[in-house]
Amino acid sequence: MSNSKKRSDSKNCPNCEKNPCCCPIGNTNQNTFNPTINVNPVINISSTPVNGEQGLLTEFDGSVLPGGDFEPIRLTPITIGTATLHIDDPSDRVLLHATIQSLNRNRFTILIQFSVFRNGTEIYSTTDNIPPFVEFMSATTTGFSFLDKAPLAEASPSGSVLYELKTNSLQSEASFTVGGTKDTDFIVFTASKIKANNPNNI
Repeated sequence: MSNSKKRSDSKNCPNCEKNPCCCPIGNTNQNTFNPTINVNPVINISSTPVNGEQGLLTEFDGSVLPGGDFEPIRLTPITIGTATLHIDDPSDRVLLHATIQSLNRNRFTILIQFSVFRNGTEIYSTTDNIPPFVEFMSATTTGFSFLDKAPLAEASPSGSVLYELKTNSLQSEASFTVGGTKDTDFIVFTASKIKANNPNNI
């Protein structure tokens, strides 16, 4: 057999002796490529456990009274606002807010005082200068906040705590009235009970 014949026969399939091969195994997909697929892993991060309440407002009370309810105020303190809360935990705190408009119809500036009482005991006071009444400044607004850190100090056995807002003139010869114009003739006094932060939840 010639060399050319051998080269031709060498290309034939050893099974079916044909070129191209017609054997079933010869048509099998010989692609062995395995693609690499990157998958982002899911990481479960647990949230910080809540071990207690954190400064939550749990009770609220207050009063909004018209200034016209009160006679001119002199040296004797007059209650112009109240709020009552039930305190059941020594760690409770009470945030107090007050907003008052005052009218001074004297011809001179007067000094007045605002005080907060808890079950009859004074726990906070502040003063303000009220200028004389003039056409373009009919009322003076006084506002303040105070945090009572020991509301159970004078609490009744039931835990009921009464807060009172009082005011009086510090000058014997002068009186004043509370409330402003028709749209602002109100005294606002509020008390909010707040739970203490949990020291274990940092």
